[in-house]
Amino acid sequence: MRERGISEKVLLSLNLLGSVSIFPFAILRWHSGDFTLAIIDGIISVTLLGFFTYIFITRKTAVIKILNAIFLAIAVLTSIAIKGQSQILWVAPAIIAIHYLVPVKHAKTINIILLSIMLIIVFPHTNLIEFITILSTTALTASLSFVMFRAYNNKQHELSLLATIDPLTASGNRRLLDTKLSEVIANQSRVQHAVCLILVDLDGFKEINDEYGHAVGDQILVSLCCLVKEHIRAVDSLYRYGGDEFIIAPLSMNLITAKQLAEKIRGIVENHKFIHDIKLTLSIGVSEYILNDTPESWVSRADLSLYKAKNDGRNKVY
Repeated sequence: MRERGISEKVLLSLNLLGSVSIFPFAILRWHSGDFTLAIIDGIISVTLLGFFTYIFITRKTAVIKILNAIFLAIAVLTSIAIKGQSQILWVAPAIIAIHYLVPVKHAKTINIILLSIMLIIVFPHTNLIEFITILSTTALTASLSFVMFRAYNNKQHELSLLATIDPLTASGNRRLLDTKLSEVIANQSRVQHAVCLILVDLDGFKEINDEYGHAVGDQILVSLCCLVKEHIRAVDSLYRYGGDEFIIAPLSMNLITAKQLAEKIRGIVENHKFIHDIKLTLSIGVSEYILNDTPESWVSRADLSLYKAKNDGRNKVY
């Protein structure tokens, strides 16, 4: 069984800690005769325990994150409505927690509703200065949380791209390719259909680097990727497999059709003039997914075909 992710562990910890922390208050308030708050605390504790159990068993967090955020907002509003203005102190941590739990756009909506209802509750019981103070501080907390978490999410997205995109050619990198091929193979176990990949190698690229320098070689790689992307479908992706090797995958087509596409790409590149009027050819290996393939075995068959093309004079598709 796969290891639990950080998000899953955090949600499990928060829900279990919240349930265990609140339950004693429910017991103490019941014994002290404060039955209403005791029942509310009990409901909160049981609900959090239910969230914990659901995540622990199913390992699904997406729905629970939203339910956690909504439940947190309701719990804070209920506390304010029953116990009064002193409970407003819980609004700030609730706002931050909601931003942590759900995407920024959802957090924004939940927090606007939370603040609006809170203000309606406290307005009849506060003077104008107190009301403006509450409005200003809570609105500022919500605004700062929104800005900070949006910046954090944008940075996380940038880091994610850096981890999966080749910085030179803007193609997918080896890590992203492995993930994609694993997904395709997993889907094949449910619904089988013809799917291929194309392994492309630049003929004589080392000689080009030696003669013109690596800067020119890099420009050729970038131009080649742009050229290939213009002639494959939007659903197909290009990945940098090695220094001058690229893989086009997944191709939802049979081996014959995939080879026809590979031949088209080979011809386009052969007739294209790169920087300094450099001419370039490709050797290409194509392989179709076979039942029980792994990403390694699938690519390995394309690699064998590629070497056959290389040994047979280059500038060929096999």
